[in-house]
Amino acid sequence: MLGVSTPVPPPGLYTQPPTGLPPALAERPVGASDPTVLTDGQVVPRQIVPAPAAAGAFSVDLARAPQVLRDLQDARQELEDLKVEARFLGKVDPSSNDQVSLDAAAVLGAVAVGGPGSLLEALDAGVTRLDGLIGAIRSELDAYQQTDRANGARIDDARA
Repeated sequence: MLGVSTPVPPPGLYTQPPTGLPPALAERPVGASDPTVLTDGQVVPRQIVPAPAAAGAFSVDLARAPQVLRDLQDARQELEDLKVEARFLGKVDPSSNDQVSLDAAAVLGAVAVGGPGSLLEALDAGVTRLDGLIGAIRSELDAYQQTDRANGARIDDARA
């Protein structure tokens, strides 16, 4: 080959990828929204699912309200049970001390209980939303029953 050579970059222009956590992340626990840093230094961004916005208005079928309340209480209990499992996932012990297992346990812990965007935060938001819905249905049911009693009393007074 005549005069063809591979160009050599100037020193300091290219570096090896960093290994381990960036200094800003190393000072605090890994969060669910933090990027994953692989053992080779590659940074993988994390996909976060935003919590749904508040729902609109609803109406209550009075005949079904007691069953709906039981169903909502059951759903709330399921979310509480899942929160226990999420906390367990947040404390997974890597069975070995190799770097891949340690990284996997750290990432699983962050996704499970690592603050904003974590499974635990989503479950807490779900419990809060169900509590609000249960409270609203109970409030509407109580208001209806109060109105029904008041109307019944007026009818009884009119007959007397």
